[in-house]
Amino acid sequence: MKQYLLPVLLLGIISTSCNKSFLEEDPKANLTISGFYKTDNDLDMASIAIYHQVNDAFNGGPGYGPLWGADDIMTTRNGNKITYADFDTFQANSSNDKMVWWGTFYSTIKVCNGILNNYQNSTASSEQKKKEVGGEAHFFRALSYFFLTRIWGHIPLITDNTINYEVGKSEPVAIYELIVDDLKKAEDMLPDRWADKRNQKGVDIAPTRGSVKALLAEVYLTMAGWPLKQEDKYALAAAKAKEVMDGRTTWGYELEPEFKNLWTLANAFNKETVFGCYYNVNTAPFVGQNSNRLCITFAPEDEGGYGVGYGEISFYNRFPAGPRKDATYQTEYYLNNDPDNVVDYTQTLRGHPCFIKQRDGENYVWATHTINGQNSRTVPVIRYAGVLLTYAEAYARAQGAPDQSCYDAVNAVRRRAGLQDLQTGLNVTAFVDSVVTEKGWEFAGVEPTARWFDLIRTETVAKATSLRSPLEEPLKGTPDDATHAFYWAPVPANDTQLNPNL
Repeated sequence: MKQYLLPVLLLGIISTSCNKSFLEEDPKANLTISGFYKTDNDLDMASIAIYHQVNDAFNGGPGYGPLWGADDIMTTRNGNKITYADFDTFQANSSNDKMVWWGTFYSTIKVCNGILNNYQNSTASSEQKKKEVGGEAHFFRALSYFFLTRIWGHIPLITDNTINYEVGKSEPVAIYELIVDDLKKAEDMLPDRWADKRNQKGVDIAPTRGSVKALLAEVYLTMAGWPLKQEDKYALAAAKAKEVMDGRTTWGYELEPEFKNLWTLANAFNKETVFGCYYNVNTAPFVGQNSNRLCITFAPEDEGGYGVGYGEISFYNRFPAGPRKDATYQTEYYLNNDPDNVVDYTQTLRGHPCFIKQRDGENYVWATHTINGQNSRTVPVIRYAGVLLTYAEAYARAQGAPDQSCYDAVNAVRRRAGLQDLQTGLNVTAFVDSVVTEKGWEFAGVEPTARWFDLIRTETVAKATSLRSPLEEPLKGTPDDATHAFYWAPVPANDTQLNPNL
């Protein structure tokens, strides 16, 4: 998104590298924050730094590494894929290099804290500008902590930028209290629609009040499950999701009629993306951070891709046939980019189906399956389909049984997938199981709305992995749904070396 907001110079001043510990400081790169915030332009430049970090979090494979514990994705144990495989087989340690979201999201939090602690000092700015930028900072700090606590559980809770090498971990309940508080503030501060460059081609590329409500619905749904198990939050999740559904015309949300069109470059700006990361490979100098690199990351090695992640065979076999499955997995493989040498996944180097959602881009040649390492396609972080499924599950749980509105929500997603309506008359347990399964199919592969998060909150990691195909790499660790063994990732070693309290 940053390519639309200007300018790029401040990104090198305010933002911090996702490859560094969030505790490390480089005084040479620091700008005196208290003297910076004066004008609308100052606030916009500070806002750019947030997007720089968030875009960088979602556009490459390494951040997604901890999600490999889910049953929808796996990889082979060779080369730089080994540390992905360590999560897939439950043996990741604190030195694992696929935990870059720790640094990226804490860097995002650092920028947000700088804004939230100083934006009111911008005396030459309008109250509306201060309110909007403050709302962005609250939203992105909440988003960052939401990802961090779901992956690492007990984490440091930082609300200022004071250097503290003795900070301890906070309980998840405290993290969620801040997340909810931030989102409630963002809901009040952000507009329904943007009128500046944060709106492109009729689509809001910055968070809006609708984005906040959708994220808050997902947060409440998660709080109702493990580890907090605050079941009263199911009703709150349903209510927030219903607000998004009822107000969808206000924010311009709707299901994309055809699932496959969600993943085309031509449809990078679409109405199903409630909040997403937008890229432009033609913008310099931050080409790496301003491009979607997932296209080559998950392409098969047989066609020149990196082959970092594949579909687990058992999950693939359970996935119901139809247009959604066809748009999720690659069905034909051109060995060495030769269209006259076409095979199915069983004849590829790894013998697994590959995800194709992220493939389309400026330089991808469909005629030969020749791939370039980057494109400008949007990464959807929150989709309207997720809002519908959150509502269906949360309302059914809150009421003790699904009603017609629950069926209507899940069936809208199923019909687009080419499936029949869900069987009526299900009890709440069977209905919820069906919705969670549906969500797994809908968001299979590398999407920020990850299958892994649903398995954790529903305490079904071990249950899901028990269906693992014997053709996969054997598990080294044993996840346990009672003790929650392997539910959370280890804290990166760089930070534990700086601070033993982590």
